[in-house]
Amino acid sequence: MKPLRNLKIIIFILLLILYSVELAQAGEQISLSPDSGHSNQNQINEALKKGDVFLNAGVYEIDGPIYIYPDTKLTLDPNAIIRVWKGSSQWFFGRTGLINCVGSPKNIEISGGEIDGNCDELPSNYHSNDQDPHDCERAIFLIGSSNDYGENIYIHNIKIYDCFSDGIHARFCNRVKISDVFISNCEHEGIYFCVVLDGLIYNCEIAGITSDNIRIENSKRIKVDKCLLYSYTGDHNNGAYKGGEAGIQIGDQGRSFGVGSDKPVHTSEIEVCNTIFANNGRMAVALDIAGKEPSDNVFFHQNQFIGASELETMGIPVEGFDFGNMPTKEMSEKVFSSIFDILDVKFTNNGRTNQTSEEIPYSVQETEQGRIAGGIKIIGFKDLIYVGGVPYIPDNDSVLVKYEAVKAPSFSWNNTGVSKIDKDVNIKLENGNATATLTVKMEWYKLSNDSTGAKKTKHKTYEAVFSDAVKAPLVLNRPSELKGILYEYPTHSIACIPSDGLTQIEYQYDDKTVKHVFLLGEQHRNDDGIVYTNFSNVNYWKGDLPHSGEFIFINGSFDPEKLTVTAYTPYESLQVTHFDYVKKDYPAKFFADWLFPSFGLFLILWIGAWYYIRKILY
Repeated sequence: MKPLRNLKIIIFILLLILYSVELAQAGEQISLSPDSGHSNQNQINEALKKGDVFLNAGVYEIDGPIYIYPDTKLTLDPNAIIRVWKGSSQWFFGRTGLINCVGSPKNIEISGGEIDGNCDELPSNYHSNDQDPHDCERAIFLIGSSNDYGENIYIHNIKIYDCFSDGIHARFCNRVKISDVFISNCEHEGIYFCVVLDGLIYNCEIAGITSDNIRIENSKRIKVDKCLLYSYTGDHNNGAYKGGEAGIQIGDQGRSFGVGSDKPVHTSEIEVCNTIFANNGRMAVALDIAGKEPSDNVFFHQNQFIGASELETMGIPVEGFDFGNMPTKEMSEKVFSSIFDILDVKFTNNGRTNQTSEEIPYSVQETEQGRIAGGIKIIGFKDLIYVGGVPYIPDNDSVLVKYEAVKAPSFSWNNTGVSKIDKDVNIKLENGNATATLTVKMEWYKLSNDSTGAKKTKHKTYEAVFSDAVKAPLVLNRPSELKGILYEYPTHSIACIPSDGLTQIEYQYDDKTVKHVFLLGEQHRNDDGIVYTNFSNVNYWKGDLPHSGEFIFINGSFDPEKLTVTAYTPYESLQVTHFDYVKKDYPAKFFADWLFPSFGLFLILWIGAWYYIRKILY
């Protein structure tokens, strides 16, 4: 029996060594490309066990679930598609979606690319089974529990379409942010929050079909902002009921198909704003339809509700954009962009408006100071922006004033006239106030006759000062120059720029470009005629250059001549030409971070095992 025991000891030692290798590799981002065949979830799952994963462009067919772990990022190239294999069995039911979390979902980020449920290529009865009526094939399914909430979930810049069930489903989670997501033809809910505390759904475009575009259930402190909620009635529905969706459903859970349960949170503090409800099938808003206790503090404001006929009246072309039969996600995207064009929703990353005081109708009220009538008025600030509700301007030149100065009407003596009026305007910004001062110097003359009858001219000067003061916005603090950081590895490089004070960073490398956007602005005009830009904090990528986290990803050897980086503040652009360059050498890292520690561990374990074996044998 002793040889068998010795063999077990040796196997145990080898397993420990292999485990140390896994620990050494953990935390490194792994880059994958599609495998041949239809089981790409296997390579993705193996990589996710080790840390963050980046999926290069291509189609990743799957016939089983993908599992992401806490403290992990799954990033897809903009041209990467995770697609359910059309020959799959019905594996996506119960608590299994296309993408799931191992344990409670904490500190998870999923972004980029596309998720294709491929429901039109699957048997129509796959949308249900005995335990899960109309709840099979959720795309992203992240579930905590009542005693272990998920937290810090961020899903952004991803397209999800053609799923039998929910596009994104979060349950028992804190701090969930979903932004810049496109969802089409997900035949239960587009986005489903169930027992979510502190959630944001921002700038999402959702074409719903059978159930709700957005459903907020037993959740608290949720904001829906700048979304477009539309009705999908295309031909990829695989028999799903058309026109059954509400734009948004809010309330406590009821019973659907006999399924439902009481939840520990009552629906309250929900805000829906700046959202367009366009041609929703059943209704735009379904509030408390389960008949439970009414939701508390549900606040709708600055939304627009548009029917199909209104869309046509507004000038969105019907030919090629048949609102009763939009066949593809691409068609839906075109309709979305058309609506924004017609509604004149102008998004920008630039706070410059170049507005002048002449554009603003305002008449200065003149007051008399001796022989001069005049006045000055601060009528507003050009290039005014709001970030987080706080107003800013770029500099002192942003103050818009109007002023007038003329000879006072009461100054009308005979034989007098005005030869010149000089107007000097001085503007100061200090101590949070803007002060505009108008100094007027008037030269006037009087004609008289001397004893011989000849006319004499007597010149005099008169001066008056007028002023106005108002509370001023802050001058925006922003960088004047920037330095990035670049890590070069033997097989790839990554680079990033600090984002403080920036609206976006545009990276160009070779023939690919990507923008990393941090602030998104909307231009408006207030009642006084002042154009201003309201910026919202966002964090999304747009383009075809791969990226992960805050870094761009450059495959292969790095050529600095091919990299162009432009950073944008709300008021100017900066070319970034300086980088802190860090060269990463895999062999050195291999010896320093893995081989030496592993060899030391192996030596300690081997000495211990050898001592133990000798004790057994002798």
